[in-house]
Amino acid sequence: MSHHVVILGGSYGGIAAMRRLSKYPEIQITLIDQHPYHFLQTEGYELISSNTSFEDTIVSLPALCANYENVTFLHRTVDSIDPKKKVILLPDGNCTYDTLIIALGSVTKRFECDTSVYNYSSGAKSLRGALKLNQFFQDELYKRLESAKQTKENFNIIIGGAGLSGVEIAAGMQHFFNRYYRSNTLSCATLHIHLIASRETILNGMHPRIVKIATKRLKKLRVKIHTQSCIASIDDHEAVLTNGHKIPFDFMIFAGGTTSAPCLKTFDVEKNEKGQIIVNMYLRSKTYDHTYVIGDAAALTNKRGEPLPPTAQTAMQSGEIAANNLIRSLHNKPLKQANMHIKGIAIALGGKYAAIDLGFIHFCGYPAYLVKKLIERLYKWPLWWLAYKGFKKIDSCEI
Repeated sequence: MSHHVVILGGSYGGIAAMRRLSKYPEIQITLIDQHPYHFLQTEGYELISSNTSFEDTIVSLPALCANYENVTFLHRTVDSIDPKKKVILLPDGNCTYDTLIIALGSVTKRFECDTSVYNYSSGAKSLRGALKLNQFFQDELYKRLESAKQTKENFNIIIGGAGLSGVEIAAGMQHFFNRYYRSNTLSCATLHIHLIASRETILNGMHPRIVKIATKRLKKLRVKIHTQSCIASIDDHEAVLTNGHKIPFDFMIFAGGTTSAPCLKTFDVEKNEKGQIIVNMYLRSKTYDHTYVIGDAAALTNKRGEPLPPTAQTAMQSGEIAANNLIRSLHNKPLKQANMHIKGIAIALGGKYAAIDLGFIHFCGYPAYLVKKLIERLYKWPLWWLAYKGFKKIDSCEI
């Protein structure tokens, strides 16, 4: 008798779990995602700054799943989860399961403000958000190219949050603008990107050497860094910081906080203040043994109990661990405790410049950029190849 596993979310963690479980024919897998693609968030910031095209940042989930005999993909939005009945409630029906893997990631947490601000703001975690940002900036540049009057007007962009996302967006966008203005002989003094950091430095918690490298790079690019301050309120097109400073803005990017996916709001399990589900040492929900939680949706920690940052590598590690423990449970073997750790961090800092933190060594510049691109390609090229083969299978079935 087959065992039905439902995986909610087709991003880094969900795909890692799916590929591991697909090797066992006795397991039937249903992968559910609200989008028909896997968005490569690690390259999304290059999409925002026009350094890549959107098709280079996605992998088709229907085509990827078509490679596996025991995997079914459902392009659906999850309404809610009933863990007692082991049922996923979907808009057009229900989906039952024997074991559930929640890999829904997180969504950008935005300010509670006047709805008019939402026309001039965006998160950057999704493909839609990245494309919206890119389109807005392209339109603004076009207006300035056409209008001599607008060229002389100040244009302010606020990025709320100076973690990995905020720093990469600020560096990528400022580099893009600087290059654009130089190539079109326009003054770039009218463009101001404001990066808001709530702590004493940007990239709080990272190695001081990396913080120093990133700060120096941002200042060289002319990004304005505001430390030890948060956005207290938004009044029309003006942000008021907790230190009393006011910054008028034309566009705002939310890169600070995250929260859980909407369908998890009513999921009755223990959660932390960010809405992440508390898991045990095997990455199971503490309430339901038949539910694993991975990636950004889970409150992941290392072996010392210290919180792990929400990165692609922690999502993939947790996906592998959850899948392996699920397999061990089906074979009546003892589960293995999760032992996750950050192997290294690569930070894009605009153009062909990056910083690498491997723990024992730190370096930056063009060599770091090449290493980062290599890491990204080693991940996506195999998926692209599988998706290509999946398209061939789908086409042959339709003929």
